[in-house]
Amino acid sequence: MAEYYNIQLTTEDMAPIERAHLHRGFSSKKTPLKWIRFFRMCVLQRELSLKKRKKKTKALWLGYFLIATAVIFLFPSYWFMVNIILFMLVLVMDLRNRSNFKKNYTDGYDFFSDYFSALFTLIEEELPQLGTIHFTANVKETLVGLEHLKSSEAATFKTPGFISGKEEFYEKEIGQGYCVLKDGAEVNFSFVEKVRKRIINKKGLSGKRKTKQKYKSVYPFILKLKLPKSIYQLKVDINKADIQLEEDESFYYMKARRKFNVQDENPNDYSAYQYNSTPLFSVEYFSLEVVNLFNICYGCFTLK
Repeated sequence: MAEYYNIQLTTEDMAPIERAHLHRGFSSKKTPLKWIRFFRMCVLQRELSLKKRKKKTKALWLGYFLIATAVIFLFPSYWFMVNIILFMLVLVMDLRNRSNFKKNYTDGYDFFSDYFSALFTLIEEELPQLGTIHFTANVKETLVGLEHLKSSEAATFKTPGFISGKEEFYEKEIGQGYCVLKDGAEVNFSFVEKVRKRIINKKGLSGKRKTKQKYKSVYPFILKLKLPKSIYQLKVDINKADIQLEEDESFYYMKARRKFNVQDENPNDYSAYQYNSTPLFSVEYFSLEVVNLFNICYGCFTLK
């Protein structure tokens, strides 16, 4: 088990396509254990690269101060000009290193390592031996570019000194997956991020114009089940308030959802000025709510 947590050993054994997945989103089919190892691998590789990037940054700025100090004593008349050139050169090199790191590694893998590792551990108990989960993930920033922008419209807000405003609505599917359980049930699930961005232009008491951006994020988790009628029988007078139910000759089709609204669930720590609020709800809470969705769906049936 220990070798899976040595990123240098592990990445050497991985296929090129899987190493590429460490740098961007991924779509693959693995057993839950392999998925969990993979998520952890992504986090470890990012941490390793972050340490290297920080080490380069320290070396660059240390070199700058040493050279600048030496120039003061050796060429004092040229110090100002040399200092400006050195500073700009080091700044450009540091920005390039940061840009390359941000291009290759995102913060999304920490999210998958935490929340989806917990989800796949729960699903693993109901999978057949060596059962797999086909999972697709998106680690791109939701607010970057127009890819995830759904709509944009002018808006008016009751804010003192209000001049103009706009609301933008973004939506991104963070991850979606598919698997077949021991009982033959087919499971589809998806986790979505929806962001409302408000841009408010107003005039302060001093007459100076200001622009503020506020966000609200919600995270719907959608669960779909396809249950065989050969095994399950629908109960009488079930509560359909939280589910959608359809059927044909052979299967029942169920859909249930849980919308994680972090502002309601953790108002003390929630900030309207930070759009990504997933760290504010715990993995245990996420897992409990997902288990409840499964229980709600299966609770509508009895075994034949």
